[in-house]
Amino acid sequence: MRRILLIVPILLLALSACSPPSVSIPTGGTQTPGSSGGSGSGACVDIKPSPNYLINLSEQDAVAAINNARKQEHLPALRLPAHFYDLSSVQQQFSLINLERTDRGLHALKLDPTLSQMALAYSKQMLDLNFFSHTSPIGGSFEERFNDNPVIHGHFKVAAENLAGDPVAGIGPMYNYMYNDASEACGHRHNILSADLTAVGIGVVSGSQYGSLSAQEFLGSAPWDPYKGGTPDVTPPTITIQVSKNTQQGTANCRAFAQDDRQVVRITWFVDSVGNNAQVGASLTLKLSSLSPGKHVLFAYAVDVDQNYGVAQAEIIV
Repeated sequence: MRRILLIVPILLLALSACSPPSVSIPTGGTQTPGSSGGSGSGACVDIKPSPNYLINLSEQDAVAAINNARKQEHLPALRLPAHFYDLSSVQQQFSLINLERTDRGLHALKLDPTLSQMALAYSKQMLDLNFFSHTSPIGGSFEERFNDNPVIHGHFKVAAENLAGDPVAGIGPMYNYMYNDASEACGHRHNILSADLTAVGIGVVSGSQYGSLSAQEFLGSAPWDPYKGGTPDVTPPTITIQVSKNTQQGTANCRAFAQDDRQVVRITWFVDSVGNNAQVGASLTLKLSSLSPGKHVLFAYAVDVDQNYGVAQAEIIV
């Protein structure tokens, strides 16, 4: 049985003394034992960005900072593809991942559509639901999210995840993952440089107090049943809810009806706000005595195999 370990992130979100545009937040990834970087991972380094790209939010300064850090590791300057600065943030991250790997003698990764859709949907969850963690309040843990997807489940021997918030969405996370990650025991760096990985998916969304949120989802194909990928599900589920009160029992009986073009894997209920009184399942029996008098809002979130979500809500008056 594959067992996935969580590299616990530091709580950089708690650095309230820093103004949002000047903070870059990587968080460590999940990874299976025996895949903590392989022969190409190198030493754990902690190099402050020079020049500091966070001062003027310059992509060119971020690349210069990477090159300065690479020089200290006796690596040549990045050989960027043509029109690199015209690429999307996803393509910039993907290019840098493979440059960092191949310059250390590792094979390049493939950019996988299914993993990329999962990464994009998860980044959107973090933005919309205002959390920053490897565990989603509506999608579950990293292990649950990977195993809930039938295209992925049973087809990987290694899986990993990197998360970041950064105002320079394409290049900034890569600097911090690779060269400013000692506080995370270089978990991000080890993920990127794992010799066991074969594919990556990248998703970036604009917004949040950090300018952008992004996820990198890594996978190493299982030799006993190789990962083949597939066409990702890009359509969010639809969901409706019905609520009926049982005054004799003092309960509200709630049921969700969700549909998706692929498969709904999780329905999660909350009262008044995400995270409050969370319960998972298609039905919910809510004790009205547990609620304060007045109006309350019941939320039901439906999540599909690729972590797209839909939400419905209803009012309950106590």
